[in-house]
Amino acid sequence: MSTQSNDAVIAAGNIIALRRVAAADLEQISAFAFTVSITHALTDKTELTRAFERTGFWAQDAGAVAIVDVAAGRLLGTSQFYRSAPCIHGLELGYIIHDPADRRRGAASEAVRLFSDYLLEARPAVYRLQLIIEAWNVASWKLAERCGFVREGLMRSAGFGSGDPADCFLYARTRKDWHEARHSPISMGGQRAPD
Repeated sequence: MSTQSNDAVIAAGNIIALRRVAAADLEQISAFAFTVSITHALTDKTELTRAFERTGFWAQDAGAVAIVDVAAGRLLGTSQFYRSAPCIHGLELGYIIHDPADRRRGAASEAVRLFSDYLLEARPAVYRLQLIIEAWNVASWKLAERCGFVREGLMRSAGFGSGDPADCFLYARTRKDWHEARHSPISMGGQRAPD
């Protein structure tokens, strides 16, 4: 397991903070199938605990963080990353705010912005971050666009779940996008570099 403390905050904003997943989070996380792993539906508490003990849900090519309400210190959801494909120099992101009552107040947007900034800063070999969003999920693809992700195309029958998979939009934010946003004038959303 990693030597980094699981409760260490890796990024914080006005609404949420991102920190490593802690053992105390597992009870809530177990109610959501793919909240810490895109490949395994970790709802069985024993299997979830074993997976946590092995890796702390943090490795070079995959990991998850807790999205925590800054004011209350309460777990709101998770965000995760994983290698998008062996030949792509990037990662795919996922996110979930568990309770619908906590949605639509900016927590997910802030989490996606903070986590994508963190990953691009901490992992110089990552050149792109991508999101695959089912086409019907208007709120999620609008969130992606607010966070600087650009729609690159439509992936037919690529959705989640069983049965006839939904069509999905592919969104990406590249290292170049990130760098340009950080060095653009404030009116463009970036931070002006000191003179």
